[in-house]
Amino acid sequence: MTVPEPPSEHDDDEDAPLLPDIRPPHISSPSSSSSLPFYQTRSRLIITLIIFAIIFILAFGGYLIGVPSIRLYEDIVCHHYYNRLEGKEHRGLGEDIEERLCKADLVQEELNFLLAGLHFLGAVPPLLTAVPYGLLADRIGRRPVLLLAISGLFLANLWSLMIMRFWRHIPVRLLWLDPIFTLIGGGEAVGSMMFYAIGSDVTPQAKRANIFLMGGGMGLFAEIIAPSIASFLMTKSPWIPLLIGISAFLPAAALLVFIPETLHMRPRESESATLTPDAVSERSLPIDEDDKPGFFGSIISQAVNSLKEVYGSLAVLHSLPILLLLLAFLIQPFGRQSAGLLLRYISNRFGWELSQAGYLLSLRAFICAVLLFALLPSISHYLTKRLHFSSSQKDIILARISVILLVVGALLIGTSPTIVGTIMGLVVFTLGAGTDALTRSLVTSLVGQEHVGRLYAAIGLVETCGSLAAGPTFAALYTLGLRLQGPWVGLPFLALALICFVGAIGIWSFGCLKRKHPRERTPSGEDEVEENTLLVMPDAAEAGAINIV
Repeated sequence: MTVPEPPSEHDDDEDAPLLPDIRPPHISSPSSSSSLPFYQTRSRLIITLIIFAIIFILAFGGYLIGVPSIRLYEDIVCHHYYNRLEGKEHRGLGEDIEERLCKADLVQEELNFLLAGLHFLGAVPPLLTAVPYGLLADRIGRRPVLLLAISGLFLANLWSLMIMRFWRHIPVRLLWLDPIFTLIGGGEAVGSMMFYAIGSDVTPQAKRANIFLMGGGMGLFAEIIAPSIASFLMTKSPWIPLLIGISAFLPAAALLVFIPETLHMRPRESESATLTPDAVSERSLPIDEDDKPGFFGSIISQAVNSLKEVYGSLAVLHSLPILLLLLAFLIQPFGRQSAGLLLRYISNRFGWELSQAGYLLSLRAFICAVLLFALLPSISHYLTKRLHFSSSQKDIILARISVILLVVGALLIGTSPTIVGTIMGLVVFTLGAGTDALTRSLVTSLVGQEHVGRLYAAIGLVETCGSLAAGPTFAALYTLGLRLQGPWVGLPFLALALICFVGAIGIWSFGCLKRKHPRERTPSGEDEVEENTLLVMPDAAEAGAINIV
């Protein structure tokens, strides 16, 4: 079976590039699979299955790494703390220290500071590299950029492994250099972007939503099983799941060699399951070399365009309903940051070992899967088909219920004096996980198609600001709670409840404004395009997250 040779030059195709207005230069490739030491398939199904396998392996390895890493960081900080003490409490660097002794407030404060700095610095490389690597993917292809992203994450985890192995000789705060390695390939954000790009390349438009949903489901499935396996293996040694998780990057990268470069491939709109070269790419049209934009010139141009989009997105803020709904988009970055903190909070407040608390991650993922794939679709079907609500009315009802669940869940986590109440709070909070997607659906319905890009730029700006603020904010509040002691340890989750409450004000106020201009109920939902479609798609970037702290 031959591998088609990508053409040297072609016209711009609006469906082809990951980022617009970039013409890929000459890309040479073997003209026949006989010249390759391995087989590359052109089957759309096999390529999709391989991509799903890569997503699962990376996510599985990432969730294996998460909890053991926290435990080893805690142990390192703990040893340095007790080594500085004098008298009976002194412990040498070579002595074993029980985990319960590492719950001392000063140990937890230092651990909190260490992880907060790592989280904050880890958010910087994706902001700097997303556009350049997106442009590069449109020039040299998806596979090389995805391989770079996997390599950068692998090197970052090797650096962390080196810190944990030689902690007696290397300051633990050098862990903050970890994000530097994700400049190679852009880390999780660019990796997720490449998965979406490959999926778009090999899948007809009518089936893309389902493919993206299934890809997110693979990451969610990995989150269900990996933390439990990691917690079980941690009873033997935290190094076992850590080493297995890091090793998972190797087979994930190896699977890439079995799929062809998809940059110039397009699926046939017929039932054919094979890929063909892009029709536009098959043309050989002369292009003036002087008209070709340079790579760095393209980066600058894209950066300027991005700034223009951000500035243009401010125009949509003149709408009060949009302003109200934008408040809800602060919830996701703070909620995501609270996940890693929850493990340390439960371990510290209720005396659980981190290996025991790790099982709660699997519980959360399982509840999230039930919510996304069963509860929300069923309730959506009932509201639209049985009660004949319009899509907008249905989204408002579900968003209102979901955001209230977030507020109640965060309050239960932060105030419950028992572990049972805290777990109930986690369950309730997870049941509100559909808030972000429901709110996005509502706010999108308020603008015309020509303004959707500006709207999403505004949403992205809110979420980026929230991501940068979440780590330092929760770190400061958790440190303050440790110093105040008692129930104040749950202070970060009380702040999370407050942020969710602000989002709830926006969503409920929007519903009140909407009531002044109600829509007609449809007799059977016939005027809705896809009433019974799944509303929530798991975030692929998050599903394959390598670090959960």
